[in-house]
Parts: sequence; C-alpha cells; structure tokens
Amino acid sequence: MDEEKQVSGEQESRGLSFKDILYILRKSWIAIVVFILAGAVGGFVWSKVEQKVAPVYRSSGIIMVSPEGSTNQTASADYSLSNNLTNTVVAFIKTNAVLDNVRNDQELKSKGYTFKSSNLSVSNTSGNLMISVKYSSKTSEESKTMVNAVMSWAKIVADGTEEVTEIVDGVETTKQVAVYHMLYRNLNIVDTAKVGMQISNTKRNMLLGLGVGVVVAFLFVVIRELSDNTYKSTEEIERLLNIPVLAGIPDYHFDDEKKEGGK
Repeated sequence: MDEEKQVSGEQESRGLSFKDILYILRKSWIAIVVFILAGAVGGFVWSKVEQKVAPVYRSSGIIMVSPEGSTNQTASADYSLSNNLTNTVVAFIKTNAVLDNVRNDQELKSKGYTFKSSNLSVSNTSGNLMISVKYSSKTSEESKTMVNAVMSWAKIVADGTEEVTEIVDGVETTKQVAVYHMLYRNLNIVDTAKVGMQISNTKRNMLLGLGVGVVVAFLFVVIRELSDNTYKSTEEIERLLNIPVLAGIPDYHFDDEKKEGGK
C-alpha cells in the first residue's frame, strides 16, 4: 500500500508535459490572442491620447569640439586632440558648473521656463567631433530656448578665465588664464536649435501594451486551469487516480441533415 502511494505521489509530481502545455494553449488561443491584441491597441490609443492631452516636444543643437586654442601645428594632431576631448565635453556640459548658470538664467525665468536636468540629453558618436544637445519640454519654443541656453552657457564657462597674480623678478604682475585649459576656445556652436518637434511614443507604448497583454493572458490561462477540476484524458485519470481505465464513452457528433434523411 505504501508503495502504491509512493508511485502515485511520484506520478502526481511529474507536472505538465509538453503535450499538456500545447493542449492548454490550443484550448485558450482565442483568449490569448484577444488579450495580446487588446494590449497593443490599448498602447496605440494611449499614445494618441497622450499626444493630445500632454504633448512633449524635443529640440536639438550641435556643438563641435574644435581646438582653436591648441598649440598643435598639424591637422591630424588637432583632430586627435578634439576626438579625445568629446567624451570630456559631454560630461562637462552635464556638470553643475554649466547647468547652474542655466537654472539661474534671468532671461529664461522671465519667460516662465524652469530648467530640468532630467529633460536634457547630451551625447556624441564615437569618432565624431559633433556633440548633440537635446531637450524635451511641454512646448516647442521652450525646448528650443533651453537647448540654445545650455550650449551658450557651456561655451561661456569653457572659455572662462580668472585673474592670476605672479611675481617675476620681484615685480608683481597679473594676467588672465583659462579656468579649463583643455576646453578653452575648443567649443563651437555649429547648429543652433530650431522649434521643437513633437515626440511620438507610439512604438514604445505598443510594446508595453503587448507586454501587459502577454502577462494578462498568462494569468488568465493559469487561473482558468487551476479552477478547472475536470479530467481531460484517460492518461490523466490513470496518472492522478492510479487506476486503469477499462472503457470510455466516445463523443459522437451528428449531422442534422443526415438525421433528417439528407433533406
């Protein structure tokens, strides 16, 4: 008796076979497709509503790293220096040394604009001296103004100087020296921002909707199977009850036309 219980327990713990999974999916395929399509459609509709209710605009400008203040004599040396500086310039533009000036810009405040660093994007392509500065905002004019302000302040700060006092041969002299020696006169605005274009998140929202649809479809199938206490096959009866099935009643499907004599 104990051996029979052990065998029965082992059989119950085998779980679902690949055939069982295919059967479950085939039985619920309509619901699965409906949930997934509903999620995608929901994401598409949400994108359109989002564009109408809370549109987002993005502007972009270009800064080029060009070593005008470099002492290198060859073009190849200048290019190599500029290429090595691009990552440094990207990080420099994101520092508070630049962005604090943008936040405190009185012209921006007079227009009611508030700078948000989370809306700023600064990037460059490897091997490219051009640095892209982008800003997203609720209005196209604000996004353009913010990009131009960031680029202008980045150049102003990079070209900043400070007064240094030196004593040479007993004589005290003062002179202006660059604060950021590697960046001094190396940044040039080559493309100012234009009026921002509206951003569309349709693709992103549809993918999110598809993901939600898949999750909901999975939960639906799981709940449906857990609440279903019927037997699906003779193999399942033998596996769960550990008794052989001697006979069964087949399903017959009658054609109404044949039952009426082909009329």
